[in-house]
Amino acid sequence: MFYRAKSVFLSGVVLLSALGMMWLGQTMDAQNKDTMVVRNIDIAVMPPPPPPPVNTSQANKAAIDMQVEGTNATVDVAKFEVSPSLEMDMPSLPFADTQKVSWAMPEVDISAFELSELDTTPTLLTPVKVHFPKRLKKQGVNKVLVKLDVLIDEQGHVELMDIVENPHHELNKEIMRFVKNSRFTSPSKEDAAVKARFIWPVLIEA
Repeated sequence: MFYRAKSVFLSGVVLLSALGMMWLGQTMDAQNKDTMVVRNIDIAVMPPPPPPPVNTSQANKAAIDMQVEGTNATVDVAKFEVSPSLEMDMPSLPFADTQKVSWAMPEVDISAFELSELDTTPTLLTPVKVHFPKRLKKQGVNKVLVKLDVLIDEQGHVELMDIVENPHHELNKEIMRFVKNSRFTSPSKEDAAVKARFIWPVLIEA
């Protein structure tokens, strides 16, 4: 009987020890868990710095000395003396020529006759001599046909009125020189010497 009671007692002690170990383990687990603590932090705002001190000497200089007389305020200002007589040299005016421009109108001789109105066609008395430009020769040009508007007076002198047709302008100076030295028989109408104007075709050869 004694041994039975002792075994029961030991079993109870073992059971209580096991229960105590389990309780101790749960307690340790609860204490090892991480905890988060939230705290409210107030931010202190610093007040703005005070304004710089005013320099009293500069403030006194900026003040305007005013004298009150009656109801109006007067301000002391500097007095300037202006000479009433001011002499100035008058600028010279630019000279402008106001003469009217006279345009010289070309004179048109209406007394010149056409070839169809003449008794006979005037004949060229001088040879056709024109210095042919080397530039045209190099280009393979050996003949040039030009048409000239000419006026022949009563003595057969020739005046060039216009170069009607000329495919090579390099010949213009030579044409003017050639016409100036040319002479024709005097144009005539009803056996009287007259002026004639016509288109003169000239073949210039190299």
